[in-house]
Amino acid sequence: MGEMKTKWSISLFRFKKIVFIFVLIFMLNTTGGYAADDTLLMATTTSTDNTGLLDYLMPSFTAATGIKINWTSTGTGKALKIGENCDVDVLMVHSPQAERAFVDKGFGVDRKEVMYNDFVLIGPSEDPANIKGKGVSEALQTIKSSSGIFVSRGDNSGTNKKELALWQLADMPLPEKETWYRQSGQGMLATINVTS
Repeated sequence: MGEMKTKWSISLFRFKKIVFIFVLIFMLNTTGGYAADDTLLMATTTSTDNTGLLDYLMPSFTAATGIKINWTSTGTGKALKIGENCDVDVLMVHSPQAERAFVDKGFGVDRKEVMYNDFVLIGPSEDPANIKGKGVSEALQTIKSSSGIFVSRGDNSGTNKKELALWQLADMPLPEKETWYRQSGQGMLATINVTS
């Protein structure tokens, strides 16, 4: 959990694509059908949407199944709320604990792990907080002691939930009242832009 990964693999991307399409087809075959007009509504995360993965995969999925998927992107917390309200057919989110609670409360069925994501600390290339090469716990301690700026999504997304867990893992209180801790309340790309 504490490792920071930055390399991407084309073969891993292709594997994820195949798994994604397979899981979507499997979900459709096990949920008893889909909307009468052959369109599914999906809520997903801004992180997934921002990658362009869905834009890339959906034409292939529609060609293979005849089913069109329309999606909205938001943080995991809001996506789960949209699912609780029955406003979508499928969720693609990334907060396993929140997902399990969603299913346990009877709002969803047939939870599948499709992909995983890495939590990576990023910032300006000049590394003013001097955290390059450090594990997550040590990096968070260094940011705190140097009063370097830390920008959190602060939006109840899966990424935000993971960040909160990492503060706990580092045995540090959530610094939400500290002047160096900023909450953007935005999605992934907007928050990344704030950090640079």
